[in-house]
Amino acid sequence: MSSKVLLAATLAAAALFWGSPASAVMIAAGSELSLDGSDAFTATSVTFTNPANIGGETGSFITAGLTNCSGCATMTNFTSSMVDFQLYTATEGLISTALMTAGLPLFNFVVGPTLDSLTVTGAGTLTLTGFDPTPGQYILTTQGPGPTPIVDVTFSVTSVGTPVPEPGSLAILGAALAGLGLVGWRRRKAGGTAEA
Repeated sequence: MSSKVLLAATLAAAALFWGSPASAVMIAAGSELSLDGSDAFTATSVTFTNPANIGGETGSFITAGLTNCSGCATMTNFTSSMVDFQLYTATEGLISTALMTAGLPLFNFVVGPTLDSLTVTGAGTLTLTGFDPTPGQYILTTQGPGPTPIVDVTFSVTSVGTPVPEPGSLAILGAALAGLGLVGWRRRKAGGTAEA
């Protein structure tokens, strides 16, 4: 096989891969979705008053067609010992989004003189209609008067997409670079002349 044929085949495979509908469309890095509503919380649990609202969005969440809406999100009550649970689902028209947590949530409960507060953070997987599942981070903040349990206070959840390079694209790039390396090696071995 000539070096020109090998190079052309590698470039054609890369073009087909990136041009095909099977390639991944990840939620763009930095895309944010904000949810808000009411909850009750303790140092180790959060109980939501459903439904909740979409309060703001950026990046891919806007591209998908989500807008602020009231009563369009369902929150999952959870405790500090729960692992891998669906924190929320939100649907507006034909567009849906959700966040499945990964690992234990990190609880930070603070007792204050007039307000107790809770911040919960963690990682997870974001889903959004028209996009592939994407790694993400979430932060939930809520506060209210003590003593606990605190009932009917507001919360805010912000989810942020943090995509990583997809393995398929990296494999194609690696194959292309290997093909180019092989072409160069064969040319050097042949003394700088291309094969017929």
